[in-house]
Amino acid sequence: MRIARPGRRSVALGIGALASGAAWLARSAPDYSEGQSVYQALAKQHVQPLTIGGGAIDVVFADGAPGLNRARFMAWIETSARAVTTYFGRFPVAHAGLLVVADDGASVGGGTTYGFGSSASVVHVGRETDEAAFREDWVMVHEMTHLALPRTPRRSLWALEGNATYVEPVARAQAGQIDPAVAWRWTVEDMVKGEPGDGDQGLDNTPTHGRVYWGGAMYYLLADVHILQETKGRFGLQDALRAINRQSGGNTAEWSVAKLTSVGDEATGTRVMTTLYDQMGPAPVQVDLDALFASLGVAERDGAIVYDDAAPLAWIRRRITEPPTPA
Repeated sequence: MRIARPGRRSVALGIGALASGAAWLARSAPDYSEGQSVYQALAKQHVQPLTIGGGAIDVVFADGAPGLNRARFMAWIETSARAVTTYFGRFPVAHAGLLVVADDGASVGGGTTYGFGSSASVVHVGRETDEAAFREDWVMVHEMTHLALPRTPRRSLWALEGNATYVEPVARAQAGQIDPAVAWRWTVEDMVKGEPGDGDQGLDNTPTHGRVYWGGAMYYLLADVHILQETKGRFGLQDALRAINRQSGGNTAEWSVAKLTSVGDEATGTRVMTTLYDQMGPAPVQVDLDALFASLGVAERDGAIVYDDAAPLAWIRRRITEPPTPA
């Protein structure tokens, strides 16, 4: 499934019922569009190791990628891994494979992440992609964020895609890789696409692009705000997601959404995630985004993001994107 943030983003997440890569038979001339060929490439082709945040990443440049500036590409991968490590307090899994497929062009393309048998991702990228384009890239962080949570039933794909959509710009802002205003621009401009439309039956039963990605992101934004409010800043969504990651071990595990929210709530001493899921999972919930953004003190005016630090929840807006306090 390939999706896009309007005018900006495209990504894919593979969640089909795949067996361990080692058990699959070889195929000729793979195009790396299926998990089978991705796992085979990671198992058989040359590995360039990267260690970061307590995790090991086996980077494989598909078919050798002759003529590629590998140092530039490895720097991009390491920068992306550092953002995810900043948010989760460590790299989300102990070991992952990353297949980089070099295509024609000068931009980062789509990506897919798998968690069946072992954690693996594939990302397509143009051979001529330069450092400026890599600094603007969001795809690699999005895919690495997918490593952090356990897989959920397909009807609850929003819990995974919404998480990666919400966390990716926040992680990059926390790591100092983008200005927080960039993260808030995407939120203010795009979150409205997650509102329920006619015939909506809740997040669990409405598998549209807007609801899966932006409806899911809206759930996590609300959870973040409510947890910080309820605990007076002691805990936020970040604490819940770190606990879920630690207990599950990442995307090779399979959980129900009920278990995911329960573990998150236990970590924050609240019932926020469960309550929001009980409301938004089975039925449409219209969120007053204008009022929410006003309370956070963020708005877009004349094409620029502006802040109101006198807003009642401005402290939460700042807290969400500020670097986390070391444990």
